[in-house]
Amino acid sequence: MDMDTFSATSSSLGSQSQVLAALSEVVILLPVFLLLFTWRGFIQALFAKLMGDTTAEEDGFLSINPLAHVDLVGLLTILGVFFIMASFFSGAVPRTVLLMMLIIMGVRWTYPVQVDEARFRRYRLGGIVTSLAGPFANFFLAFMSVGLLKIILNLSIAPYALMSFLEIFKTLISIAIFFGVIDLIPIPPFDGGKMLRFVLPYSLQYIVQWLEEYSFFIILVLFFAPGISNVFFGSLHAISGVIKHFFFTIFF
Repeated sequence: MDMDTFSATSSSLGSQSQVLAALSEVVILLPVFLLLFTWRGFIQALFAKLMGDTTAEEDGFLSINPLAHVDLVGLLTILGVFFIMASFFSGAVPRTVLLMMLIIMGVRWTYPVQVDEARFRRYRLGGIVTSLAGPFANFFLAFMSVGLLKIILNLSIAPYALMSFLEIFKTLISIAIFFGVIDLIPIPPFDGGKMLRFVLPYSLQYIVQWLEEYSFFIILVLFFAPGISNVFFGSLHAISGVIKHFFFTIFF
């Protein structure tokens, strides 16, 4: 076999391996996102009801049925683009690119939980609680997943099944925590930005209006500006790592 043939064969095998790795990643991400978004939507609807607003419940969001929360077309579109990028571009594609695609492409992968703030028994408290419902749901799901992971590791499970569970739970924990952290950013459309309307006094509401007007450009800078994006995502991953370490310290 000459060098040209060897190089072509090696390149072909490498491409096939990259495609299989990308497919494996998508197979893991699909159930992870279904569980994550279903749980998140359910908790948001539950917290809204506890605050006195039954709008989400009436719309069918107080359910653990994934079809009530997840836009399958949008989710599969996101995963499809991720698969293509991971398969045909060199290097690993960070999972955080999924969030970037959500912002840039405007693809909806969940049905938004509608809240009628006028129905809250206490307007300010209701607004704060429902704004924090999403991040809380993510962190609590990650916490429970670490606990379940401890239980699974103590069971007698076939090695191949155990590896599958480990990959799914590891991915779920990491993404749930990361999404919980990024949701707390005080910029619309993140939940932290929504909470500002209920935290800031009336005299400072112009800050919220300004952020809503320029949030898209701010996000573009944070995501893509050289240097700034590195610091931004580095900070998010550092905070996520601290939370993840704390959860694992509790159970392990």
